[in-house]
Amino acid sequence: MNRGRSKFRYRFIYKTVGGLAPLILRKYGFRTERISKKDEPYIVVANHLTEVDMIMVAGAFKEHMYFVAGEHLLRTKAGPKMKWAQDPIFTYKGAPSIDTMREVIRRIKAGNNVMIFPEGSRSFNGETLKLSCGTAKLVKMAGCALATYHIEGGYFVAPRWAYTTRTGPMKGHIVNIYSSDDIRQMSKEELTDCINRDIYENAYETQRRNMYAYRGERLAEGLENYLVKCSCCGSFDTMATEGDRFRCTECGQSGRYTPEGFLEGDGLRFDSVYDWGVWSEDEISKYVKAYEGDGPVFSDEEVVLYEVLPDHSRIDLASGVLKGYKNRLEIGDQVFCFGDISGMDMLYFGKTLVFSYNKRHLAITGEHYHAIKYQKLFVAFDSK
Repeated sequence: MNRGRSKFRYRFIYKTVGGLAPLILRKYGFRTERISKKDEPYIVVANHLTEVDMIMVAGAFKEHMYFVAGEHLLRTKAGPKMKWAQDPIFTYKGAPSIDTMREVIRRIKAGNNVMIFPEGSRSFNGETLKLSCGTAKLVKMAGCALATYHIEGGYFVAPRWAYTTRTGPMKGHIVNIYSSDDIRQMSKEELTDCINRDIYENAYETQRRNMYAYRGERLAEGLENYLVKCSCCGSFDTMATEGDRFRCTECGQSGRYTPEGFLEGDGLRFDSVYDWGVWSEDEISKYVKAYEGDGPVFSDEEVVLYEVLPDHSRIDLASGVLKGYKNRLEIGDQVFCFGDISGMDMLYFGKTLVFSYNKRHLAITGEHYHAIKYQKLFVAFDSK
Protein backbone atom coordinates (compact mmCIF):
# COMPACT_ATOMS: atom_id res chain seq x y z
CA MET A 1 0.00 0.00 0.00
CA ASN A 2 1.23 3.47 -0.81
CA ARG A 3 1.65 5.48 2.33
CA GLY A 4 -0.19 8.83 2.46
CA ARG A 5 1.44 12.12 3.27
CA SER A 6 -0.27 14.25 5.87
CA LYS A 7 0.43 17.96 5.77
CA PHE A 8 3.94 19.04 6.68
CA ARG A 9 2.53 21.21 9.48
CA TYR A 10 0.81 18.23 11.09
CA ARG A 11 3.91 16.04 10.81
CA PHE A 12 6.23 18.73 12.12
CA ILE A 13 4.07 19.58 15.15
CA TYR A 14 3.44 15.91 15.92
CA LYS A 15 7.15 15.07 15.75
CA THR A 16 8.01 18.06 17.92
CA VAL A 17 5.41 17.21 20.57
CA GLY A 18 6.34 13.53 20.53
CA GLY A 19 10.03 14.31 20.90
CA LEU A 20 9.33 16.71 23.76
CA ALA A 21 6.82 14.39 25.48
CA PRO A 22 9.30 13.21 28.16
CA LEU A 23 10.11 16.86 28.93
CA ILE A 24 6.46 18.02 28.83
CA LEU A 25 5.47 15.17 31.16
CA ARG A 26 8.61 15.26 33.29
CA LYS A 27 6.71 16.30 36.43
CA TYR A 28 4.85 12.99 36.21
CA GLY A 29 8.02 10.94 35.79
CA PHE A 30 6.56 9.68 32.51
CA ARG A 31 8.33 6.77 30.84
CA THR A 32 7.68 4.92 27.59
CA GLU A 33 9.53 3.01 24.89
CA ARG A 34 9.39 4.26 21.30
CA ILE A 35 8.62 2.46 18.06
CA SER A 36 9.91 3.44 14.64
CA LYS A 37 8.08 3.62 11.34
CA LYS A 38 5.97 0.62 10.28
CA ASP A 39 5.56 -0.58 6.71
CA GLU A 40 1.75 -0.33 6.69
CA PRO A 41 -0.82 2.08 8.12
CA TYR A 42 -2.03 1.30 11.60
CA ILE A 43 -4.57 2.23 14.24
CA VAL A 44 -3.35 2.69 17.79
CA VAL A 45 -5.82 1.97 20.60
CA ALA A 46 -5.08 2.88 24.20
CA ASN A 47 -6.86 3.12 27.51
CA HIS A 48 -7.98 6.65 28.42
CA LEU A 49 -7.00 8.22 31.75
CA THR A 50 -5.99 11.88 31.36
CA GLU A 51 -6.29 14.84 29.01
CA VAL A 52 -2.62 14.38 28.03
CA ASP A 53 -2.93 10.74 26.95
CA MET A 54 -2.45 11.73 23.30
CA ILE A 55 0.90 13.32 24.19
CA MET A 56 1.93 10.10 25.93
CA VAL A 57 1.04 8.03 22.88
CA ALA A 58 2.78 10.50 20.56
CA GLY A 59 5.88 10.01 22.68
CA ALA A 60 5.82 6.30 21.86
CA PHE A 61 5.04 6.37 18.11
CA LYS A 62 7.43 8.42 16.01
CA GLU A 63 5.35 8.37 12.83
CA HIS A 64 2.55 10.94 12.54
CA MET A 65 -0.95 9.93 13.65
CA TYR A 66 -4.28 11.67 13.48
CA PHE A 67 -6.37 11.27 16.60
CA VAL A 68 -10.05 11.08 17.45
CA ALA A 69 -11.24 13.77 19.88
CA GLY A 70 -14.51 14.89 21.45
CA GLU A 71 -16.39 17.62 19.57
CA HIS A 72 -16.79 19.54 22.84
CA LEU A 73 -13.10 20.49 22.60
CA LEU A 74 -13.97 22.71 19.64
CA ARG A 75 -15.91 24.89 22.09
CA THR A 76 -12.82 25.53 24.21
CA LYS A 77 -10.14 28.16 23.59
CA ALA A 78 -7.71 25.44 22.61
CA GLY A 79 -10.11 23.77 20.17
CA PRO A 80 -9.45 25.90 17.04
CA LYS A 81 -5.70 25.73 17.68
CA MET A 82 -5.93 21.95 17.99
CA LYS A 83 -7.82 21.76 14.72
CA TRP A 84 -5.21 23.93 12.98
CA ALA A 85 -2.28 22.01 14.44
CA GLN A 86 -3.43 18.41 13.91
CA ASP A 87 -6.86 18.28 12.20
CA PRO A 88 -8.31 15.71 14.64
CA ILE A 89 -11.31 13.57 13.79
CA PHE A 90 -13.93 15.19 16.00
CA THR A 91 -16.81 13.09 17.28
CA TYR A 92 -19.91 14.05 19.24
CA LYS A 93 -20.14 12.52 22.72
CA GLY A 94 -23.37 10.68 23.28
CA ALA A 95 -23.99 10.28 19.55
CA PRO A 96 -23.75 7.40 17.07
CA SER A 97 -20.21 7.04 15.72
CA ILE A 98 -20.92 6.10 12.09
CA ASP A 99 -19.50 9.33 10.64
CA THR A 100 -16.42 9.02 12.86
CA MET A 101 -15.82 5.45 11.67
CA ARG A 102 -16.10 6.55 8.05
CA GLU A 103 -13.55 9.31 8.53
CA VAL A 104 -11.10 7.00 10.34
CA ILE A 105 -11.34 4.50 7.49
CA ARG A 106 -10.92 7.26 4.89
CA ARG A 107 -7.70 8.48 6.48
CA ILE A 108 -6.35 4.94 6.89
CA LYS A 109 -7.12 4.14 3.26
CA ALA A 110 -5.19 7.30 2.33
CA GLY A 111 -2.15 5.75 4.00
CA ASN A 112 -2.24 7.63 7.33
CA ASN A 113 -2.24 6.38 10.92
CA VAL A 114 -4.94 7.06 13.52
CA MET A 115 -4.93 7.11 17.33
CA ILE A 116 -8.13 6.07 19.14
CA PHE A 117 -9.16 5.92 22.78
CA PRO A 118 -12.02 3.45 22.27
CA GLU A 119 -13.55 3.88 25.72
CA GLY A 120 -14.66 7.30 24.51
CA SER A 121 -14.71 8.71 28.03
CA ARG A 122 -12.33 8.42 30.94
CA SER A 123 -13.20 6.02 33.74
CA PHE A 124 -14.62 7.50 36.94
CA ASN A 125 -13.27 4.69 39.13
CA GLY A 126 -9.99 3.80 37.42
CA GLU A 127 -11.05 0.59 35.70
CA THR A 128 -10.89 0.40 31.91
CA LEU A 129 -14.34 0.17 30.39
CA LYS A 130 -15.00 -3.12 28.62
CA LEU A 131 -15.37 -2.68 24.87
CA SER A 132 -17.96 -4.19 22.56
CA CYS A 133 -17.02 -5.40 19.07
CA GLY A 134 -17.29 -1.91 17.55
CA THR A 135 -13.57 -1.13 17.69
CA ALA A 136 -12.59 -4.52 16.27
CA LYS A 137 -15.11 -4.05 13.48
CA LEU A 138 -13.57 -0.67 12.64
CA VAL A 139 -10.03 -2.09 12.53
CA LYS A 140 -11.09 -4.96 10.29
CA MET A 141 -12.99 -2.63 7.94
CA ALA A 142 -9.94 -0.35 7.72
CA GLY A 143 -7.78 -3.31 6.67
CA CYS A 144 -4.73 -1.98 8.53
CA ALA A 145 -2.40 -3.03 11.34
CA LEU A 146 -3.24 -2.49 15.01
CA ALA A 147 -1.04 -1.39 17.90
CA THR A 148 -2.25 -1.56 21.51
CA TYR A 149 -0.86 0.83 24.13
CA HIS A 150 -1.32 0.58 27.88
CA ILE A 151 -1.13 3.61 30.21
CA GLU A 152 -0.60 3.25 33.95
CA GLY A 153 -0.79 5.82 36.76
CA GLY A 154 -2.82 8.42 34.90
CA TYR A 155 -6.02 7.89 36.86
CA PHE A 156 -4.44 9.24 40.04
CA VAL A 157 -2.91 12.17 38.18
CA ALA A 158 -6.31 13.29 36.87
CA PRO A 159 -9.33 11.47 38.34
CA ARG A 160 -12.28 12.14 36.08
CA TRP A 161 -14.42 13.41 38.95
CA ALA A 162 -11.77 15.80 40.28
CA TYR A 163 -11.32 19.54 39.71
CA THR A 164 -7.52 19.46 40.08
CA THR A 165 -4.62 17.47 38.65
CA ARG A 166 -1.87 15.96 40.76
CA THR A 167 1.78 15.02 40.20
CA GLY A 168 2.99 11.46 40.44
CA PRO A 169 4.41 8.68 38.26
CA MET A 170 2.86 7.68 34.93
CA LYS A 171 4.17 5.24 32.38
CA GLY A 172 3.07 3.67 29.13
CA HIS A 173 4.14 0.75 26.99
CA ILE A 174 3.32 -0.83 23.66
CA VAL A 175 1.61 -4.13 24.42
CA ASN A 176 1.19 -5.72 21.00
CA ILE A 177 1.39 -4.96 17.31
CA TYR A 178 -0.95 -6.97 15.08
CA SER A 179 -0.29 -6.92 11.34
CA SER A 180 -3.13 -6.57 8.86
CA ASP A 181 -2.66 -10.29 8.10
CA ASP A 182 -3.08 -11.09 11.80
CA ILE A 183 -6.26 -9.00 11.89
CA ARG A 184 -7.76 -10.77 8.87
CA GLN A 185 -7.28 -14.15 10.51
CA MET A 186 -9.15 -13.14 13.69
CA SER A 187 -12.89 -12.88 14.20
CA LYS A 188 -14.31 -9.63 15.60
CA GLU A 189 -14.84 -11.41 18.91
CA GLU A 190 -11.26 -12.69 19.07
CA LEU A 191 -9.86 -9.27 18.22
CA THR A 192 -12.12 -7.61 20.80
CA ASP A 193 -10.81 -10.00 23.46
CA CYS A 194 -7.23 -9.10 22.49
CA ILE A 195 -7.91 -5.36 22.70
CA ASN A 196 -9.72 -5.62 26.03
CA ARG A 197 -6.88 -7.70 27.47
CA ASP A 198 -4.12 -5.44 26.15
CA ILE A 199 -5.47 -2.09 27.33
CA TYR A 200 -7.12 -3.21 30.58
CA GLU A 201 -6.12 -1.35 33.72
CA ASN A 202 -7.56 -1.34 37.21
CA ALA A 203 -5.81 1.63 38.78
CA TYR A 204 -6.49 0.58 42.34
CA GLU A 205 -5.21 -2.98 41.85
CA THR A 206 -1.98 -1.50 40.49
CA GLN A 207 -1.79 1.16 43.20
CA ARG A 208 -2.21 -1.36 46.04
CA ARG A 209 1.04 -2.90 44.83
CA ASN A 210 2.92 0.38 44.30
CA MET A 211 1.43 2.92 46.74
CA TYR A 212 2.87 5.88 44.85
CA ALA A 213 2.04 9.36 46.14
CA TYR A 214 0.12 11.74 43.83
CA ARG A 215 0.37 15.16 45.42
CA GLY A 216 -1.71 18.24 44.74
CA GLU A 217 -4.31 20.59 46.15
CA ARG A 218 -8.01 20.04 46.91
CA LEU A 219 -7.57 16.31 46.51
CA ALA A 220 -11.10 15.31 47.56
CA GLU A 221 -13.03 18.08 45.82
CA GLY A 222 -15.28 16.64 43.15
CA LEU A 223 -15.80 13.23 44.77
CA GLU A 224 -19.48 14.16 45.09
CA ASN A 225 -19.73 14.11 41.29
CA TYR A 226 -19.25 10.33 41.29
CA LEU A 227 -19.96 9.00 44.80
CA VAL A 228 -23.55 10.23 44.71
CA LYS A 229 -24.93 7.75 47.26
CA CYS A 230 -23.74 7.79 50.88
CA SER A 231 -22.35 4.39 51.83
CA CYS A 232 -23.52 4.89 55.42
CA CYS A 233 -27.06 6.33 55.36
CA GLY A 234 -27.88 5.74 51.66
CA SER A 235 -28.83 9.35 50.90
CA PHE A 236 -28.32 10.74 47.40
CA ASP A 237 -26.32 13.92 46.69
CA THR A 238 -25.38 14.64 50.31
CA MET A 239 -21.57 14.55 50.05
CA ALA A 240 -19.71 17.81 50.66
CA THR A 241 -15.98 18.16 49.96
CA GLU A 242 -13.29 20.66 50.86
CA GLY A 243 -9.54 20.26 50.50
CA ASP A 244 -8.76 16.60 51.07
CA ARG A 245 -11.86 16.02 53.27
CA PHE A 246 -15.36 14.74 52.54
CA ARG A 247 -18.48 14.29 54.66
CA CYS A 248 -22.14 13.41 54.35
CA THR A 249 -24.33 16.36 55.30
CA GLU A 250 -27.13 13.96 56.21
CA CYS A 251 -25.48 11.45 58.59
CA GLY A 252 -22.06 13.00 59.22
CA GLN A 253 -19.94 10.17 57.82
CA SER A 254 -16.58 11.73 56.99
CA GLY A 255 -13.09 10.95 55.83
CA ARG A 256 -10.01 11.98 53.90
CA TYR A 257 -8.73 11.34 50.39
CA THR A 258 -5.01 10.53 50.69
CA PRO A 259 -2.19 11.36 48.25
CA GLU A 260 -2.10 7.63 47.46
CA GLY A 261 -5.72 7.87 46.28
CA PHE A 262 -7.33 5.93 49.13
CA LEU A 263 -10.08 6.91 51.59
CA GLU A 264 -9.41 7.10 55.32
CA GLY A 265 -11.92 7.68 58.12
CA ASP A 266 -13.54 6.06 61.14
CA GLY A 267 -16.18 3.54 60.15
CA LEU A 268 -15.83 4.02 56.40
CA ARG A 269 -17.36 1.15 54.47
CA PHE A 270 -14.93 1.44 51.56
CA ASP A 271 -11.28 2.47 51.34
CA SER A 272 -11.20 3.30 47.63
CA VAL A 273 -13.14 5.31 45.07
CA TYR A 274 -13.29 2.15 42.97
CA ASP A 275 -15.06 0.02 45.59
CA TRP A 276 -17.42 2.81 46.70
CA GLY A 277 -18.08 3.81 43.11
CA VAL A 278 -18.92 0.31 41.88
CA TRP A 279 -21.28 -0.09 44.86
CA SER A 280 -22.85 3.34 44.28
CA GLU A 281 -23.44 2.70 40.57
CA ASP A 282 -25.04 -0.66 41.38
CA GLU A 283 -27.23 0.94 44.06
CA ILE A 284 -28.42 3.63 41.66
CA SER A 285 -29.37 0.94 39.13
CA LYS A 286 -31.23 -1.04 41.80
CA TYR A 287 -33.03 2.10 42.96
CA VAL A 288 -34.13 2.90 39.41
CA LYS A 289 -35.33 -0.66 38.80
CA ALA A 290 -37.29 -0.79 42.06
CA TYR A 291 -38.86 2.65 41.71
CA GLU A 292 -42.65 2.59 41.40
CA GLY A 293 -45.15 5.29 40.65
CA ASP A 294 -45.57 7.92 37.97
CA GLY A 295 -43.44 10.65 39.55
CA PRO A 296 -39.82 11.51 38.71
CA VAL A 297 -37.15 9.09 39.90
CA PHE A 298 -34.64 11.95 40.25
CA SER A 299 -34.92 15.72 40.03
CA ASP A 300 -32.46 18.62 40.23
CA GLU A 301 -32.87 22.37 40.32
CA GLU A 302 -30.93 25.14 38.56
CA VAL A 303 -29.91 23.24 35.45
CA VAL A 304 -29.61 24.49 31.87
CA LEU A 305 -30.54 22.70 28.65
CA TYR A 306 -28.58 23.71 25.56
CA GLU A 307 -28.12 22.56 21.98
CA VAL A 308 -24.86 22.26 20.05
CA LEU A 309 -25.45 23.62 16.54
CA PRO A 310 -23.75 22.41 13.34
CA ASP A 311 -21.21 25.25 13.56
CA HIS A 312 -20.33 24.01 17.09
CA SER A 313 -21.84 27.02 18.80
CA ARG A 314 -24.16 26.65 21.79
CA ILE A 315 -27.68 27.95 22.23
CA ASP A 316 -29.51 27.73 25.56
CA LEU A 317 -33.03 26.29 25.25
CA ALA A 318 -34.40 26.11 28.81
CA SER A 319 -33.47 26.33 32.46
CA GLY A 320 -34.99 25.34 35.78
CA VAL A 321 -35.85 21.94 37.24
CA LEU A 322 -34.74 18.73 35.55
CA LYS A 323 -36.99 15.72 36.14
CA GLY A 324 -35.89 12.25 35.23
CA TYR A 325 -38.59 9.64 34.79
CA LYS A 326 -38.13 5.97 33.95
CA ASN A 327 -38.86 6.69 30.29
CA ARG A 328 -38.02 10.37 29.71
CA LEU A 329 -36.35 13.60 30.78
CA GLU A 330 -38.26 16.85 31.31
CA ILE A 331 -36.99 20.39 31.75
CA GLY A 332 -39.35 23.35 31.36
CA ASP A 333 -41.66 22.56 28.46
CA GLN A 334 -39.06 20.29 26.82
CA VAL A 335 -39.67 16.52 26.96
CA PHE A 336 -37.17 13.90 25.72
CA CYS A 337 -38.40 10.31 25.52
CA PHE A 338 -35.61 7.80 26.00
CA GLY A 339 -36.86 5.83 23.01
CA ASP A 340 -35.88 8.75 20.76
CA ILE A 341 -32.41 9.19 22.31
CA SER A 342 -29.75 7.38 20.27
CA GLY A 343 -26.84 7.85 22.69
CA MET A 344 -25.87 9.44 26.00
CA ASP A 345 -22.62 10.30 27.79
CA MET A 346 -21.17 12.68 30.39
CA LEU A 347 -18.70 15.57 30.27
CA TYR A 348 -16.89 17.90 32.65
CA PHE A 349 -16.42 15.96 35.90
CA GLY A 350 -19.85 14.34 35.46
CA LYS A 351 -21.72 17.66 35.64
CA THR A 352 -22.92 17.69 32.03
CA LEU A 353 -25.17 15.11 30.39
CA VAL A 354 -24.87 14.97 26.59
CA PHE A 355 -27.24 13.08 24.33
CA SER A 356 -28.48 12.85 20.75
CA TYR A 357 -32.22 13.31 20.28
CA ASN A 358 -33.74 13.01 16.82
CA LYS A 359 -30.36 13.94 15.26
CA ARG A 360 -29.95 16.99 17.54
CA HIS A 361 -26.98 17.25 19.89
CA LEU A 362 -28.19 18.37 23.33
CA ALA A 363 -26.74 18.78 26.80
CA ILE A 364 -27.95 19.45 30.33
CA THR A 365 -25.56 21.05 32.78
CA GLY A 366 -25.63 22.49 36.28
CA GLU A 367 -23.30 23.45 39.08
CA HIS A 368 -24.85 21.26 41.74
CA TYR A 369 -26.28 18.29 39.87
CA HIS A 370 -24.72 14.95 39.01
CA ALA A 371 -25.35 13.56 35.55
CA ILE A 372 -24.61 9.93 36.41
CA LYS A 373 -28.09 9.43 37.92
CA TYR A 374 -29.79 10.34 34.65
CA GLN A 375 -27.33 8.31 32.60
CA LYS A 376 -28.28 5.29 34.73
CA LEU A 377 -31.94 6.02 34.08
CA PHE A 378 -31.27 5.89 30.35
CA VAL A 379 -29.21 2.69 30.61
CA ALA A 380 -32.01 1.00 32.57
CA PHE A 381 -34.54 1.96 29.89
CA ASP A 382 -32.20 1.04 27.02
CA SER A 383 -31.50 -2.43 28.47
CA LYS A 384 -35.17 -3.44 28.54
